[in-house]
Amino acid sequence: MIKPLFFSLFFLFSLTIHAQSTLISGKIIVDDADEVINLNGFVIENSTTNARTKADENGLFSIKVNEGDELIFKQIGIIERQLKISKNMINRSFIEVHVNIEVIELAETNIANLNKDMLNNLGKEKSLQEKLNDKMDISSIDFKASLNLNHEDAKVRRTISQVGGVNLMGLFNIFKNPVKRLKKVDKIEKNKHDVLLDLQKFYTVNYFVNDLKIPQGKIIDFLDYCYSNFNFYQLLEANNYDEILFIIEEQAPIYLSKIKENE
Repeated sequence: MIKPLFFSLFFLFSLTIHAQSTLISGKIIVDDADEVINLNGFVIENSTTNARTKADENGLFSIKVNEGDELIFKQIGIIERQLKISKNMINRSFIEVHVNIEVIELAETNIANLNKDMLNNLGKEKSLQEKLNDKMDISSIDFKASLNLNHEDAKVRRTISQVGGVNLMGLFNIFKNPVKRLKKVDKIEKNKHDVLLDLQKFYTVNYFVNDLKIPQGKIIDFLDYCYSNFNFYQLLEANNYDEILFIIEEQAPIYLSKIKENE
């Protein structure tokens, strides 16, 4: 008779404890925010009872608690906050919980401007010829303008010797700003194969083989497939390398499946 009585009393005691749980509501407030933060999904956990709930976008929530329970408030980017429930909080049935944004200090770093040439962004070392060109200032726009000026000068002199007099237009061209005249130099048109080789160099063999899983011997064929089907000519004219990269990454698995079918 003692055991049944003991278990009955224990059951009643448990019901009493459970009945003491109170549903309280609250609002999360981010103190140091410069703008309105969407708090939807902010987790509120009762570490005592393991009950969990989430706040809405305005930081409002409701959860069952007992006096002495500890609530944990956590969300990525916010410093975790712990709050012990007091009798006064339960009597008010509404609490305001103030939290702060987590500040992550980064080590000082120098950020360089991106170059259109992906190899430069990757920090590829220049070739010996490129280094010699830089040292001799051959790569500079002034040097190229100087070459252009000398070419125009020679052309005018040939005209003078041919007609036996002074060509005023030729003299005018000589004294024009050589840097501005450099822009009028006709662009050298490359054939399709050279363009494909340039694209392979631009994105690097390592990228095609290791990232896209394109066999090294198939890179040019893959680029030719993309070039022919997705109007690479206009994209290159517009220097739209982002769109080219998007197409290459999208078409790589499709191309691989095609060559696997043909094997």
